[in-house]
Amino acid sequence: MTETQLPPGLVLWPDDGGIRQRIAVLISDIHCTDCSVGNQTANDTDWKQYFSELGEMLDDTITDTSEVLLILNGDVVDLLRSGKWAAADVYPWQRDNPGFETTILSIMHDIVERHARDPLEHPDSTGFFHYLQKTLKYLRSKTQRVTLVPIVGNHDKELQVVPVAREIYYRQCLGLAPDDLSAAYRSWVAALMGGNADEPWPLLPFYFADPSLRLFATHGQWRDNNNCRATPRWKICRGWQPHVWQQEQYRAFSDPCFGDTVASGLLSNYIWNTTQAIRREVIPRALKRAPGDGINHILNVLGEMDLYRPAASAVARLLEEARKLDSRDEDTRLLFKTVVDHYRKSLHSWLDHKETYRAAPLLFKFLLPIVSLLSYLHWTWLDTGLMRLMAWISDQQRNTHYARLPAFLADYRPVGFRLHAEGHTHDAMEIDLRYGSPPMRRNYTYINLGAWRNRIVQKFEKQGYRRRCIGRALIVQGNVNSEAQDCGYGFTLRDITSWGDRLDRW
Repeated sequence: MTETQLPPGLVLWPDDGGIRQRIAVLISDIHCTDCSVGNQTANDTDWKQYFSELGEMLDDTITDTSEVLLILNGDVVDLLRSGKWAAADVYPWQRDNPGFETTILSIMHDIVERHARDPLEHPDSTGFFHYLQKTLKYLRSKTQRVTLVPIVGNHDKELQVVPVAREIYYRQCLGLAPDDLSAAYRSWVAALMGGNADEPWPLLPFYFADPSLRLFATHGQWRDNNNCRATPRWKICRGWQPHVWQQEQYRAFSDPCFGDTVASGLLSNYIWNTTQAIRREVIPRALKRAPGDGINHILNVLGEMDLYRPAASAVARLLEEARKLDSRDEDTRLLFKTVVDHYRKSLHSWLDHKETYRAAPLLFKFLLPIVSLLSYLHWTWLDTGLMRLMAWISDQQRNTHYARLPAFLADYRPVGFRLHAEGHTHDAMEIDLRYGSPPMRRNYTYINLGAWRNRIVQKFEKQGYRRRCIGRALIVQGNVNSEAQDCGYGFTLRDITSWGDRLDRW
């Protein structure tokens, strides 16, 4: 299929002369935060082991005619999950606020400190970017055709609107200088995103499409009603339309949206403000007596609230846990009051912003005023129930409609795509599908990469909770410009689940 025959707006990964083999490695949803409201990503031992095994696995596969692509499929850094927004009294959608860019840069600098330093020299570092850079260096000793492709998600989209933060990401996280970005890469990003090929630090691409790997990869937020935003020419019911997004400079996925207001407005600010209030008001009074373990328990729950999906379920659990402590003693009654009062204060502050309603999907526009009014009744069981209802609705809106995925669209299948990969939902899964055309390519696969992060899971029959680290990688290998059925093509999924004393510490 020639370039003029491609579906409108589709931009393919450029071919490079002399390449016989192309290998892509995909991971998604790393969620490197500044750790001010809890650490989300895997720890240094997980990353060291993963990147070491990756280098060994590719060692016998790649040659000097191979091209290796490391695709970071969105939400690698997380600029929303931070207490700095509350400390600065600014929200991520307030981009005209003088504190917006200052807060973004402060978060990015702390992300570098917590995730890009060598853990041997900086024990608080997870080492993700450190080991990533070491792996890139090693792979380049095998072949010069090694490219890092950082796809944009919804938790790192502020990098698209703050060029200085994007420079920090490229330089200090990914270890790339402007000269490391080839002219072909720059032209590809410019054609895909509708930007300028001469920009020193290119925008993060929205998707990756390559027929030789039969692969189409994108983060997945484009079909999430909470995490994309209607524009004058596009809304979610119209599905995948890159030609429209190009003309609007991908505003639907860089402008603030409802998911961001939930993430930063109700959760991160709530975690930060409630934690500070407990340390300021509850702990000093408890120290005068022999305090129980309730205070530390609630502080631990607050520190791990961001490990739940969706976010509203985390708030529901905290309210439930605090309610259990209400009748124990004077300290826990004060603790309960602090947790609930700050919940209601954060909720009303969030709902008072016009942006919350302006960006909300239609169903939430009706639900939010009801939540606000009922919260004035001061019935904790009702607050908990409403949060669980919001969590349930959020889950329903993330259901996958496979026929709408770009790799499986009727006009995309003839290009050669058979594998669609995304992340975003954090639900690792794979689904095999079948289509009748083209006649020689009837088998198709959807893969969700899950999330490389710590996670809270419920034990069997809901008997308590457990913490674990879950990760998944997709490796795809194919020969360039080969139409043969037996051309060495294949893909591999690697799932890693780990526990440890650090995760089981309480």
